Amino acid sequence: MAKQWTQQRLKNLIENEVEESLTLEYKSAEALAKHDYSKKEITKDVSAMANSAGGALIYGVREFADPNKRHLPEKLVPVNRAEFPREWLEQVINSIRPRIDGLVIHSVNLDEGENDAVYVVEIPQSNTAHQANNHRYYKRFNFQSVPMEDYELRDVIFREQMPDVDVRFLIELKKPEDKDINEQNLIVQARNNGSAYARFVACFVDVPVDALENVENPRSIKDGGRYYRHRLTNLNQEYADETFRANFPLLRSMTMSWKIPLRHDFDSASQVPDLKWKIYADNALPKRGRISLAEIERVDLR
Repeated sequence: MAKQWTQQRLKNLIENEVEESLTLEYKSAEALAKHDYSKKEITKDVSAMANSAGGALIYGVREFADPNKRHLPEKLVPVNRAEFPREWLEQVINSIRPRIDGLVIHSVNLDEGENDAVYVVEIPQSNTAHQANNHRYYKRFNFQSVPMEDYELRDVIFREQMPDVDVRFLIELKKPEDKDINEQNLIVQARNNGSAYARFVACFVDVPVDALENVENPRSIKDGGRYYRHRLTNLNQEYADETFRANFPLLRSMTMSWKIPLRHDFDSASQVPDLKWKIYADNALPKRGRISLAEIERVDLR
């Protein structure tokens, strides 16, 4: 489950000096204005993130003017919500063509004043190219939004012809009727957010050995015995109480899942290495990542 945006979370970005990146950009409140140039810049920055890797655009956080601290957040400079309501920002962003599905604008209330707020625009990576309201296409490059080359534009448009599969993890707590101890299972869920279906799906999940109930195949032990690699495909997909042994494609908006038994006495808050994963889907570029077991949502079914 994604973390909520709060004033404390914004302050943590400042205190920890979290730098801007391909997927994070800070904008002072002055970036919101009602003249055409400001509206063009808003659509330029938002569409550039959607055309690249997606990310978060934060209105209400000022960067340092010092060149040595460039791209670092200095302080909160709130937006006047009475003058620039969230609906106004949403209307400007909706002038991007085509509209960006899945975009969310969070309004974070601040303690300083009744109308003080920070707007966090969460932008998903899109499966097609989006045009700013000046009829140009942009991408993220070196902390900036810059025009796209023709070949880059074609590559983004072709995303729609490939599956876009993401991975989510849950820890399921159960107590079977025929056992005196609780069961813990790591649930691996793959969801296709793209327009094209995925005929072949393969997910490699490296789980810390100390967290696992069983280690069956010694050849799957990796990294000096710290990890055990699970090779999950749509040939061994779990669904409810059934397991499919056929090549079942992952259609648009469909989810498939796999179950990995964890030790019944395993404490997810214990000091174990992060879980690592990598997923392949047809001809799409593979995705990879890592997550602490302590961060994974727990679902109690007892």
